[in-house]
Amino acid sequence: MAFNPKFWDTKALITYNEDAHMIRVTVPTCSSLYSIEPGTFYYIMVLNQRNFWESHPFTVATISGSGRCDTDTLEEDAPLLNHGSSGEVGPASGKSQREMTFLIRPYDSFTSRLRAYAEEERPKPATARVAIDGPYGKTLPLQGFEKALFIVGGSGIAVPLSYLHKLATLSSKPSRIEVHWAVRQSAFAVDVLNTDLSDILGNDRVEINIYLTAGDVDGRIACDETIYRLAEWRSKRLNVEEIIDGALEDDYEGSIAVVTSGPAKMADESRCVVAARTVPSLPPIEYFEESFQW
Repeated sequence: MAFNPKFWDTKALITYNEDAHMIRVTVPTCSSLYSIEPGTFYYIMVLNQRNFWESHPFTVATISGSGRCDTDTLEEDAPLLNHGSSGEVGPASGKSQREMTFLIRPYDSFTSRLRAYAEEERPKPATARVAIDGPYGKTLPLQGFEKALFIVGGSGIAVPLSYLHKLATLSSKPSRIEVHWAVRQSAFAVDVLNTDLSDILGNDRVEINIYLTAGDVDGRIACDETIYRLAEWRSKRLNVEEIIDGALEDDYEGSIAVVTSGPAKMADESRCVVAARTVPSLPPIEYFEESFQW
């Protein structure tokens, strides 16, 4: 009830991008007795499906809007990431209703049914009654570091998305933020750039690196050229050791946070590289790992 006084009547917009192979679930937050913090996750239940009792955890990717419902009594803190609406995913630009967005990769069971619902329901976008339980988890202390490296794969992009606005615009630290994102579908990368990162791209403190592991950069679908040029595109696999060593080059002396959210192999490699560089002769470096499997 702290999330929404009318918890039984929360209606989410659900869309599925076939090219990106990604589901977006946009939920009006309406009212809250707490600030929605970066890195936290929520359990989602879809009430108008036959398995309505099932709940699954997902990291909140973005928060947009700053308005209130009629029943609101408290203001929320600044949103994690302000962005305009995109296509059919959310309300038209200028609306003040506050929303939270989840990026969900469809696999089987719950997420497969969610994809089918988004594809089959008419009119578009699909609308579903949902119950949201959370928040769970905690926010990482990234503002205590001089440099932050996000090394993520696929839907793990939700983790840096949840932190970027707060770190890049509401805090002076870290002074350098790098996002290294390995993704198969260029359509997914383009969708995130246009919808979730357009306000962050161009910030001198933020560098977005996209590694396309299938296809090539030239084969991407149409994207705003200005936004496209503000990200670094590479048609190769992400090299964890190269990224971390690059952050330590040029006699760098500040502290570094390495945050990973990706497949087990990526997390294992990141952990091993950081452990090997945790020595007195190198700058202080700390490793953080966020769940990827939901």
